[in-house]
Amino acid sequence: MAAALERALGSVTAGEAAAPVPVLVLGPAGSGRTALLLRAALAGGGDGPRALFLAPSALPRLPGGDDDGGSGGNDPRALQRLELRYPPSLGALGRELGAVAAQPRPPGLLLLDGLERYLGGTPGAPARLAALLLEAARSPGPPRRPAQVLASLRLPPPGPHVLPALRRYFPAECRLRPAPGAPLRLRARLARPGAPPRRWRLRFGPHGRLHVASADGDSEGDSEGDEDTDPDGDGDRDEAWG
Repeated sequence: MAAALERALGSVTAGEAAAPVPVLVLGPAGSGRTALLLRAALAGGGDGPRALFLAPSALPRLPGGDDDGGSGGNDPRALQRLELRYPPSLGALGRELGAVAAQPRPPGLLLLDGLERYLGGTPGAPARLAALLLEAARSPGPPRRPAQVLASLRLPPPGPHVLPALRRYFPAECRLRPAPGAPLRLRARLARPGAPPRRWRLRFGPHGRLHVASADGDSEGDSEGDEDTDPDGDGDRDEAWG
């Protein structure tokens, strides 16, 4: 489950053969949501699936260059698989997703960054947008695996109705939390149905490269967040995690 994200974090498991599960990537401003989605798109080099990355505004650059300023950067074969589109509004995004759904060979990975910027103040917008994403992920041709969907949302969400509505469509969640006093270091926790949660420690280099280390079984800091009983503003106490 959530194989694209697990591949991006260096821990593909036997669960990759299962049907892809839509993943919601959650985190505050500056927590690396965009970088993580792009890493998921480019993971696997030239052998990964075709990926469509959608965002409300253009990216200044692709993260992942060498920390020493060298020319290694991202695999050119992976970049050839990646298509970047920037619909500026919910209407424009709906048209992009409609075009994807009509393709005879849709991408295998569908990523939406900055979901909160498409929602506005309309209570029905989260469910509508999630439904459009999942519809676009389905192949119109012979039975095939649907595309893996990853979408990022900044916390706190733009309204108390947003997260409950989205969670009906996104069974898996990846939480990103910056380490206190260390803005380039953060922790990630992936929770998906039918499997134990996975944890990682992430660190950004000065040129945007993301370094990943597994934190499964690491009890250090497992109680962090205990005092943060409602970081999302959705009225629910969130599970503490390290």
